[in-house]
Amino acid sequence: MKLGMFRLGMRTFKTGLSVMVIIALFAFLHRGNPMIASLAAVFSLRQDFETTLEFGKSRVIGNAIGGIFAITYFFVFDLLHESQWVTIIVVPLLLMLLISINDGLNNNKGLIGSVAAFLMISLTIPEGASYMYAIERVFDTFLGTVIAIVMNIGVHPRDAATIAADLADRQRHSKK
Repeated sequence: MKLGMFRLGMRTFKTGLSVMVIIALFAFLHRGNPMIASLAAVFSLRQDFETTLEFGKSRVIGNAIGGIFAITYFFVFDLLHESQWVTIIVVPLLLMLLISINDGLNNNKGLIGSVAAFLMISLTIPEGASYMYAIERVFDTFLGTVIAIVMNIGVHPRDAATIAADLADRQRHSKK
């Protein structure tokens, strides 16, 4: 749909629909703030199912790494009595290590998501929260990514064999 120089494309529509599903799901489950899951869906949703699935894989790897680092930060923060200096020193050190690990794993597509997950979780831990807070936020990022992938299933439905062949072909061409 186009209105002058503005257009509402299918990707924009699917993004809005993904965020709507996430907000509704969180309200139904009384899950709290849907921000992290919504951002994960926006970051992950791409023009078609195959690209979203490929990007989603990198995002899941990045989220897992970012989440592990956020949980690590939480334990250090808690161990050192929630001192502000821990945040000032430990977050940047973990951030540098996080970037290095993603780079070493050649997870450049998932790097921004990894950093975003780490910073959003680490810097929004409410006072007195347990490590479960960090684990739940990591789960939220996975949930948002999965919803983005599901949104693209109906757009270009294809059988699993065709999708697998296309992904293998893309990987062969990217290694050249």
